[in-house]
Amino acid sequence: MKTLKSIVLFLIISLNYNIVAQTASQEHTTNADVNVTTEELDKNIDKLIPKAKKNKLNEKQLILLTNSYHEANQADHQRIMELKKSGQPDIWIEIYHRIDNINTRQNKIAVLPDNIKSTMNFRLLDLDNEIRNSKEKAELYICAKSNLLLKNINDENLEEVESLLSELYKINPQSNNIDDLRLKLIILPSKQILFRIATPTELYFPENFAQLALDFDDNTIWGVPFDIVPHDNKDYDLMIRIMIEKKTVSPERVNTATFEERKDGKVVKVTDKTMTKTATIFGQIEFIDVEKEKILLSTPFDIASTFSYHYAEIDGDRDACSSQTLELLDRKAIDFPSDEALFKDVARKLNDIIKSHYQKK
Repeated sequence: MKTLKSIVLFLIISLNYNIVAQTASQEHTTNADVNVTTEELDKNIDKLIPKAKKNKLNEKQLILLTNSYHEANQADHQRIMELKKSGQPDIWIEIYHRIDNINTRQNKIAVLPDNIKSTMNFRLLDLDNEIRNSKEKAELYICAKSNLLLKNINDENLEEVESLLSELYKINPQSNNIDDLRLKLIILPSKQILFRIATPTELYFPENFAQLALDFDDNTIWGVPFDIVPHDNKDYDLMIRIMIEKKTVSPERVNTATFEERKDGKVVKVTDKTMTKTATIFGQIEFIDVEKEKILLSTPFDIASTFSYHYAEIDGDRDACSSQTLELLDRKAIDFPSDEALFKDVARKLNDIIKSHYQKK
């Protein structure tokens, strides 16, 4: 089915091109006699679009716009067919850009007056599936190729991964693979990493906060060794610094809701209570080139620990209570946790995030 769609798309573009080429040859204004690139053809289009929107093109300009549009589409589509025929795994980046070019081009023409589109023999093509398919395959290739290159760390391979990562930014800037590849580009070339937690002097944390946050099962990230306590006999080339910039603690709150319950003629007044308190830290995870004292990457974070406790009190006949209320009555009021207890839980959550992101655990 995909092959059939590609053939139909090729026939539509080719038919449009042949029609306008025949017309243009009669008018002696075709681009076919010279080696014109799609970039130059697109420049022609962009230059003529403002006048076309106002319906102020003369005959020569309209023919130039028509020829430039169809010749550019024809060139892009012929190249797409050549790439697909090759069957090589690295074709999808260019295929995506070529299809995206055709789509961008047609969207510029689609908003022009109907008489101009009719003269141009314009047909709006549904390219959504082609774009999505080529984007997915391009991203799969980029990730597979990058991970293969990163198994053998050298300057040439790192430069190629940088180039592939740049392409991924263009193709799918929301891709989750971008952060993963960026981290690998920073971490894998390192020899020895130092993990540190830093806070402004005025921020107080429990004494064992750093120990809880940096409690790891092993001391490697993607095979690169790290320390959480610096050793004088080691040269660290990368520091991963957890910079905590701010902390907050919410007030201790008890939210209440009062209502009545009735059963078998009996009535009870229920006070439903929810205790809440939250501690939050805000900061950045910084990846620092130790030798150059340069931050290579900085990722913001906020991590919270929320205490929430639900119970109930009654005034009246317990036999009138619903089963849900009876369950809450079995829970008695308790004390709010201390700030220190909540921040210890924050430290454990920070540790979980570090493990899941950088140790994949």
